[in-house]
Amino acid sequence: MRRPRPFPKSVSSLRLSALALAGLAGGCALARKTAPRVPATLEDMVFVPAGEFLMGSEGEGAADDERPVRRVWVDAFYIDRTEVTNAAFKAFADSTRRLYPNNPMWDEEYFLNNPDHPVINITFQQAQAYCAWKNKRLPTEAEWEKAARGTDGQVYPWGNAWDETRMNFWGDSHGPDVFYNTAPVGSFPAGASPYGALDMIGNVWEWCSDWFDEHYYSKGFDRNPRGPEEPTPWRVVRGGGFSSPRRPIGDSTVANRSKNHPSLPIHHVGCRCAWSPKD
Repeated sequence: MRRPRPFPKSVSSLRLSALALAGLAGGCALARKTAPRVPATLEDMVFVPAGEFLMGSEGEGAADDERPVRRVWVDAFYIDRTEVTNAAFKAFADSTRRLYPNNPMWDEEYFLNNPDHPVINITFQQAQAYCAWKNKRLPTEAEWEKAARGTDGQVYPWGNAWDETRMNFWGDSHGPDVFYNTAPVGSFPAGASPYGALDMIGNVWEWCSDWFDEHYYSKGFDRNPRGPEEPTPWRVVRGGGFSSPRRPIGDSTVANRSKNHPSLPIHHVGCRCAWSPKD
């Protein structure tokens, strides 16, 4: 397994210098307040370096909310290599004494009997709380898309050629995708993104931190965009899920956008977390 790349030494040194100055100016208490919340480990995450990437789509089947294509700068960050699993979410729920997510109608023991499958039926608030418990956060929509496609606007995580064997979309026991519902996370290594993130399309949709606005691309910031400043009825979800149609356009492209009400748990929506030194 590839280790996530460390941040450049100069970035870490500058951060430590800033923290030291803050401590001198305001005492140890201030230094503790300004110290970043660092995850216990970055081993389960992949590193996405700072820089521009092409965000959006104007190709075949592109929806209006994916236009226009624009160059967007995103600061360096880490993102989970896989979607959050049932086992990981159970550890969080047990530690914080929260209720387990509801099981889907196709499996009354899904949550407890499938520890390596993605957690589903979680609200935006539950996903956000889990990431905070891990000293992480939900990715922004821009971070998610860059982690999924790289810098040059490719259509799928692995490139521009459609290949239905690299993802868990609408499957059955007779086709290339033998998983009729969710698959264990990481089951499609050939579908990895340029940074090594897995299941960025297919398996389950994933919560992002942004409010959803179908016209945001025509008016949003081009540097570290975080979505609309004013709340909307919806939050962004990305990546398609196991119930999405198997076709080379629509849900299967990394530029595809969708939405879900933040308080509505759905059997094909889960999450993965992100982290950066600025958090």
